[in-house]
Amino acid sequence: MSEEKYLVGIDAGTTGCKTVVFDADGNPLGEDYREYPTLFPKPGWIEQSYDDIIPPLVESCRVAINQSGVDRTKIAGLAFSSQAPLLTMLDEDGFLMRDFVSWQDLRGAPYIPQLREAYGAEEFYQETGDPLGTNSAAPKWAWLRDNEPETFERARWLLSEQEYLLKLWGAEEYWTDLSSASREGMLDVDTLEWSKGVHDLVGLPIEKRAKISTEPGQIVGSITGDIALRAGLPDGVPLAIGGHDQNCSTFGGGAVKGGDTVMVMGTFGSCYVVMDESRRDPQRKLVVKPNHGMGNWTIEAFSNTSASAFRWYRDTFGDLETSAGRVVGIDPYDLMTRQASRSPIGANGVTFLPYLAGASGARQNANARGNLFGLSLSTNKSDVVRAVLEGICFEMKDVINAQKAAGIDIGTIRLVGGAAKSPFWSQMLADSLGHPIEILANNQAGCLGAAMYAGVGVGVYDSCEEAAERAVKVSDRYEPDPETSAQYEASFERFVDSYDALEGRVF
Repeated sequence: MSEEKYLVGIDAGTTGCKTVVFDADGNPLGEDYREYPTLFPKPGWIEQSYDDIIPPLVESCRVAINQSGVDRTKIAGLAFSSQAPLLTMLDEDGFLMRDFVSWQDLRGAPYIPQLREAYGAEEFYQETGDPLGTNSAAPKWAWLRDNEPETFERARWLLSEQEYLLKLWGAEEYWTDLSSASREGMLDVDTLEWSKGVHDLVGLPIEKRAKISTEPGQIVGSITGDIALRAGLPDGVPLAIGGHDQNCSTFGGGAVKGGDTVMVMGTFGSCYVVMDESRRDPQRKLVVKPNHGMGNWTIEAFSNTSASAFRWYRDTFGDLETSAGRVVGIDPYDLMTRQASRSPIGANGVTFLPYLAGASGARQNANARGNLFGLSLSTNKSDVVRAVLEGICFEMKDVINAQKAAGIDIGTIRLVGGAAKSPFWSQMLADSLGHPIEILANNQAGCLGAAMYAGVGVGVYDSCEEAAERAVKVSDRYEPDPETSAQYEASFERFVDSYDALEGRVF
């Protein structure tokens, strides 16, 4: 390039948003993060409001750009990494008709067996690559159809977050990308079009849905006027289609060719393996998605909570660590992992089931809930926090075991998300999973993936492959220790036995 250009990636996550300004080599120049709340109107109902989650995106962008100190006129493009499905209904004028329904929301669970029976579970999976679980959009839309019929019928647009954010920031029409659309479980993952059969099943007119782009980083508008001013952007910055946050994280982790593996451990957890063919899992546990922009697919299973279970522990039991961290300037998560390191492998017999929002992927049980087992009078806080970390790792081991059972080969795993910040937790993952773990120089993979999509769209990179080669760098590697892995295997068996003892009885 003849002159430096900068790219902005905004990760509109579940528990907070982050903006990072990058140069074309993937170096972060300025960033800003802000947490926001989730609403729980009733047990199992999980929503988010416009006032809580949308304004912080604008403020985060402005602060990150200010912090970067870059020449704003050289910002070449911006894209979003977004939640999906985060469902919303808009009227004819584009105004929200209700709060957003979260991907973690469980109220659609009773519709799952009905939809499977009506469409055929195998046919649904073969067409959409989605096993049809609590994370799928179809049962949530079915609930809204039956329980909020007036709003559902009056809605002009039935969308998820990517397309809503793009329109709000300057897109000329409602657009989405392959990864966001496929996360709803209502896309034909081979034809790359909305499934008419699934939409008819749920009663969603396809004309109320966003257009699907198969072009990585497609420019759909420009950021102008008031929102550009408030976001700290010069008038006219190109607005590119980004992707589902997990897809942006895998792209930001360099997963572009067959066999590449990225494990995401943030609010949501998953292990993505890139496939050159659109294969399916014979057990229908694994999700198959187009790897947007790469011309191939990913196969995954996932955790509904993952590292957000650690956040739950912090918010519920970590008042002391949070207060102390604020005083001495240490991240409370670092204080808690130090506590965990004082407990031995197996947490002195304490086992944590991390199913705080039901079980997905390898388990697929909407009624599952979090549990702590093996508590005794000798149990201390170090044992409990270690059990939480181990339980999160063991759910990811369940995911990997399901992938191996489907014939998927897994080698080195690149780790992105909150867990990657902790050397202790990263080594725990390597040992408990039995696979080498690589850590990236830039842990903001979701923001980087979004920025890379924008870079492809505006011509900073010629392709997604070039973007990954140039901007993604490995900084560390953790090798599994065979002896330690054997110790974790015994604890993992206790984890599985604990779940099996409860399934069908307690949940």
